[in-house]
Amino acid sequence: MATYKEIKGTDVQSFSSDPGNPLNGQVWYNTGSSALKVAEVVSTGTWASGGAMGSARYAGQGTGTQTAALASGGSPSGPDQAVEEYNGTSWTAGTNMPTGKRNNSGAGTQTSTVVFGSGSSLEWNGSAWTAGGNLSINSYYNGGCGTQTAALSFGGSAPPGLQVATEEYNGTAWTGGGNMGTAVWLMGSAGTQTAGFSAGGRNPGAANQSEEYNGTAWTGGGNMNITKDGGVRGAGLQTAAIMFGSYGSPGQQTELYDGSSWTITGSMSTLKETTFSGGTQAAAIASAGGPSGSPPTATEEFTGPGTTIETVTTS
Repeated sequence: MATYKEIKGTDVQSFSSDPGNPLNGQVWYNTGSSALKVAEVVSTGTWASGGAMGSARYAGQGTGTQTAALASGGSPSGPDQAVEEYNGTSWTAGTNMPTGKRNNSGAGTQTSTVVFGSGSSLEWNGSAWTAGGNLSINSYYNGGCGTQTAALSFGGSAPPGLQVATEEYNGTAWTGGGNMGTAVWLMGSAGTQTAGFSAGGRNPGAANQSEEYNGTAWTGGGNMNITKDGGVRGAGLQTAAIMFGSYGSPGQQTELYDGSSWTITGSMSTLKETTFSGGTQAAAIASAGGPSGSPPTATEEFTGPGTTIETVTTS
């Protein structure tokens, strides 16, 4: 009679650490953790609970990653000056901003951020806040993406109404860029200064639309499956974006963008509006946020579709 090895091939391989790109169904023994592991492809991303913020806020600015996030400003006691930092497990109080900011946008990392809107910007270097360059337009509820030295601000609301203007930041000064095709505010944002992305937001007929920026001009992107009429947040890149949160019931729903089309993925467990966001499409973070009357402190962390590694156990 043939042996298992003759039928199935060689024995389970042993590795000192998990393989970087395991195949679906691949089994191995991790000698470092003394555990039998298996790789499994997951088709839908999921949200899980993270550490709660120290204060209940919404409409602030979130930057950074899922394991190194920065939350600055917001409401309801504001514009709030409060700042909190996240290490992937818990939030701790940071250095307050010199002036409060809410309903603005931000770009950068936990230790190198620029917060901008309402005509001004503030820069954070990991230990202190300083004044940055002033914007030409006194717009709030604006979108934003990029880094501290290469940020993009677009759309928003400023007297006498909604804006289509784009401004680019070089770490010192803001200059005008190409106008958006549709005036929108309270949209979700992702991308870089030369590959920006806007999705959803408030403007009749635009709540499921997206636009893409190439560093010079905006063009229409794919339409979302879910209408998100304001309060949207996003993360990632123009070709790998995630959008979540909004006013009303769509605030728990999440969509992923691949540069041309949208896919609905796992929903958040709590309703979030104007939440503090950051990260990537595969590892996003959403903290606090609306509803404005009773903002939660809860954080949720997203793990995107892909290959997960599980430990094989017996029971």
